[in-house]
Amino acid sequence: MSIPDNKAPLKKYIWLLIILNGLDGILTYFGLTRGLVTEANPLLSSFAPFTILGIKLFLSVCLFGLLFTTFAGIRKTFWRYTFIFANVLYTMILALHLYWLPFLFI
Repeated sequence: MSIPDNKAPLKKYIWLLIILNGLDGILTYFGLTRGLVTEANPLLSSFAPFTILGIKLFLSVCLFGLLFTTFAGIRKTFWRYTFIFANVLYTMILALHLYWLPFLFI
């Protein structure tokens, strides 16, 4: 079941958030297990690295589910800017990951 892009204005923002969130989870897992980073999110900081990864991947799956609902077709400016804000935030978080990522290979 596919949702046409012209009827789903939020689809590209949701897809980007799925990818950014998944990458954040995977990179955080590697950083935590190697002792290179600490979890900055106070809601997740008390969990084990594998649990954090599971939560992040579960959230990405839930976001993927939004693509197949009528929510993806909403044309409200509020939701578009909300997803843009979340994507910008996750992009900045991934930029922080790029700082320590080279240390994985040293």
